Amino acid sequence: MCSAAAGDCAQPSVVAGRPECPAQYPCWEALECSGEVPQSRSGHTCALHQNRYLYIFGGFDGSNCFDDLYVLDLESKLWRRIEASGDRPSGRASHSAVTDELAGVMYIFGGSGSHFGYTNKHDLCEFCFETETWRLLSNPLEDTPSKRYGQSMVAYKESLYVWGGTHGTNYPTDMHRFDLCSKQWDYLETTGDLPCGRYRHQAMVKDDLMYIVGGSGINRYGDVFTFHFGTNVWRKLICTGTDLSDGRYAHSAVLRDGYMYLYGGNDGIRHDDLQQLDLETRVWSRVTVHGHCPPGRDFHAAVLRRNSMVIFGGSNGMHRHNDVFEFHMAPKTPACMLQTDLEALLDQAQTDEATQMSCDVFLAADSGESSQGIYCHSHLLRVRCPVLYEAAQECRRCERSLSDQGDEQPEQADAEAPAKPEESAPIAPPMCGGDGGECSSPAACRFGGGGGRPVVLSPSPPGGGGGCSALRSSLHSGCAWVALDIPPCILSHLCRYLYAETTKFGRLSAEQLYRLFLVAQYLEVPRLAALCERQIKVRLGLTSVLPLLRASARDGDVAKPVQDACKHFFLANYNQCTDLRECEALDPRLLCELMRLHNSRAAAASGQCRWQPRNGGGGATLGQPPGVPLPIGAHASTAPSEPLDAGPRSLPSRVLAEVEIPSPTLAADLRRLLEEAIDPDFRVVVQDEVIPVHKFVLVARSRYFASCILTSGMVEAQAGRLVIPDSSAMTAEAFRAFLRFLYAGDDILNTLAPHTAMYLVDASSFYGLTNHRLKDFCERCVRNAFNEAHVLQLFDASSRLSAETVRKMALDFIIANFHTVCQQPALESLDKPLLIEIIKGLAEKLPPGSTPPFAGGCFRSAELPRNAS
Repeated sequence: MCSAAAGDCAQPSVVAGRPECPAQYPCWEALECSGEVPQSRSGHTCALHQNRYLYIFGGFDGSNCFDDLYVLDLESKLWRRIEASGDRPSGRASHSAVTDELAGVMYIFGGSGSHFGYTNKHDLCEFCFETETWRLLSNPLEDTPSKRYGQSMVAYKESLYVWGGTHGTNYPTDMHRFDLCSKQWDYLETTGDLPCGRYRHQAMVKDDLMYIVGGSGINRYGDVFTFHFGTNVWRKLICTGTDLSDGRYAHSAVLRDGYMYLYGGNDGIRHDDLQQLDLETRVWSRVTVHGHCPPGRDFHAAVLRRNSMVIFGGSNGMHRHNDVFEFHMAPKTPACMLQTDLEALLDQAQTDEATQMSCDVFLAADSGESSQGIYCHSHLLRVRCPVLYEAAQECRRCERSLSDQGDEQPEQADAEAPAKPEESAPIAPPMCGGDGGECSSPAACRFGGGGGRPVVLSPSPPGGGGGCSALRSSLHSGCAWVALDIPPCILSHLCRYLYAETTKFGRLSAEQLYRLFLVAQYLEVPRLAALCERQIKVRLGLTSVLPLLRASARDGDVAKPVQDACKHFFLANYNQCTDLRECEALDPRLLCELMRLHNSRAAAASGQCRWQPRNGGGGATLGQPPGVPLPIGAHASTAPSEPLDAGPRSLPSRVLAEVEIPSPTLAADLRRLLEEAIDPDFRVVVQDEVIPVHKFVLVARSRYFASCILTSGMVEAQAGRLVIPDSSAMTAEAFRAFLRFLYAGDDILNTLAPHTAMYLVDASSFYGLTNHRLKDFCERCVRNAFNEAHVLQLFDASSRLSAETVRKMALDFIIANFHTVCQQPALESLDKPLLIEIIKGLAEKLPPGSTPPFAGGCFRSAELPRNAS
């Protein structure tokens, strides 16, 4: 256990001066990092991106506040200083930071310069991880919320919630919500058990609740409160267990599953202990950990990373730190590489000729008029985007038809062949115009007029002048050419999502995001459409709202979510939007509708009384400034509900409905491809059983299969089948489980059994998988299955199969539990070398002069091997 008083952490062994991460869990691990290491600091913030990249902003060195930004790659342990562009926030400490993974950004709010209490801030800034650019989101000249530091900020749906902090002499308890869609602050009137004002507490989100713990104000606090986002109600949790009556502030805390983990902080002394709160029983307990504890500290920062908590920096009262520690709550498991492997395959297929031979579809951008496009695999399209798959199949049929016509009547076919792809009959409705022709409006073409439907063109004969003939003629005979009226950038993002279910929206303009949204709608890729819709909403600004409003109004029902978001932003920022010159170009009917909606809101606001938000902990009373929206969640007596518009449309909600993001389906889609054996194009023979598979999955996930399949000179590549030799110790059942891992990743855990896992422990190395995640799963499965009744059989089987990892695990279990294992009948049937190995292992564990465990008769003397006594 880590204790500030005793420091009695269980210490690991040290090799070459470096502490090893212990095998026991939970444990602390000191990360030795290199690169551009940040200066020591306290009062900074940490934010985690993609469960891998740790971003550090700001902080205090005792004299000055930093405005620098660093990122640590937690895999390579390499620091890098970021020279960001845009509206960089000024130097500060005790500010707040939160990550929006869906948007790919980090938000920074408030804090103070080095003269704490006199240089407070209340600006809200956004940092895009992809472009490494800062953007100012809120007007720092407005006084909502007031300037403060030491507050908390959390993200929930499309909103940011700010609570608490200090002005320097008092501690406000007002709750403020920033609507990322309208870019407006709202004061929230709350009810229930309002916490006392405080700063340097910690806030976390689980489901619909925000948890806050600790902090300091008039007193130090060790209490825990919840805030419900739907009802705006505070509740105090009555907790028992470890005494936190002295309070704790400037600590760190994270939520994982049903537990809160609290490290360090200050209650008069700086702690190095780790506390755990069971959220169900509400009992605090002190966590016993292994490894070298970080020295006691406060004003550090921490993030949750999968099954671990990472902390950086802080102060021990004498000096500040720039070290990094990771607290592992469970054994480290390699990351799932399914998405990464498929994304790498997509990238490789665009540049590597051998990989292109595994592709059977080429999606040509810009209607095939340019040389840009994407090589891809029809099997993936079939389960991930059936609309695009059917278009590819139709193009393939057209190519065959044209080829047949060319064989029968070459001269006639030549005369009738279309001169350009645009002259062929479209398979799908066009993006612009509706009749396959050119769009008369450049703006409509840019934004995707005609409902956003990308045109899919029938192919012209090779060399017939359609598209990029040189590129078409270079495609192998089995690769279908599909011309799409989609810009290359949009097509690239679409394919990347189909392969890896990842999005990188940072470099897309609002117009490009809208085009991608329409394409996803038409091609029936609902999750991508929802992600684009959300990104458009949180990215809306004065420069993009009017162009998107015009385009979405023109495109009708398919773009209604975007149109509603634009109206929401327009009404929330009415004065600024109406000052824009582009406003004059709006359709008069749309402009009249916006004016009616604005007037309805103004009439509703003018009839509402002035209110005074409640403050605690010495905070000043904040009156509602003129023109500032009334508090969301206020009682009817304080904020009457807004009347409906007198026109045919009701007044839009002040808060947009949440964008429902469907669950990821990549693993399930690929599993269906395997289980239903959909058009397999390769065969693997194991124990004389022929197993149908799909080449693109094997190539993406296994270097062994990629070498066999992509090397054209290999017999396997030519025959379309591969025989796994009997000497490989692989069964057909085990190989099917292996395929389930290749296709669907962690889905293998639903079916993995110990007798199968034993064959797959070393498959990661043999078949050249990207990492050892499968090995970790198999070792865990086998280890959990060990018991006195079956361990001897596993020891025998793993020895015959040369499964060294399982064999060693079984031997260790036998030795540790020999008094019961030796009673099993299977011991008598073990081969002599295995019995000798058990005896040697027992002897190594015995202290000098002790009695062997088998001296009492576990081995009957008549049955002992002659050279084993």
